[in-house]
Amino acid sequence: MDLIAQLIAEHQEFVHLLTRLAETVEAVKANGRGNYFVATLDSLVLPLTKELDDHALREEKFLFPRIVARGDATQVILQMVEEHGTIRGESAAFERHYGEWKAGDDQSLPLWTAHAIELRGKFSAHMQKENLIVFPMARRILTAEELAHLVE
Repeated sequence: MDLIAQLIAEHQEFVHLLTRLAETVEAVKANGRGNYFVATLDSLVLPLTKELDDHALREEKFLFPRIVARGDATQVILQMVEEHGTIRGESAAFERHYGEWKAGDDQSLPLWTAHAIELRGKFSAHMQKENLIVFPMARRILTAEELAHLVE
């Protein structure tokens, strides 16, 4: 599996995790704090913060520079990197405010839930651009050998 195929598979996993996050947000809003909801949220924090950031870093380090070097896609790639920054910001805000709420600050509930929903929306839109524009462009402009040698 080359890096692009791996990134696409990870996109699908993040969509699954973000769907669980959105469902849990709605459940917490409807039912309040509960051990099951906290455990579910705890299981989502690492993948939707550090692992999501690691995913973006691999795109930025291994794939994006090669696309820019081989074609006239600088503006598209700059937009993707900018969106990564926005997603990182939402992810960090979700993590921070969720931690506050988990520690007992009920005022943080609307903050972490808003950032969670915004994270889902921003990532979903961004992922579509990568899957439908950036990755096909990479497959068109990079040789099979270059694609095979994209490494982590």
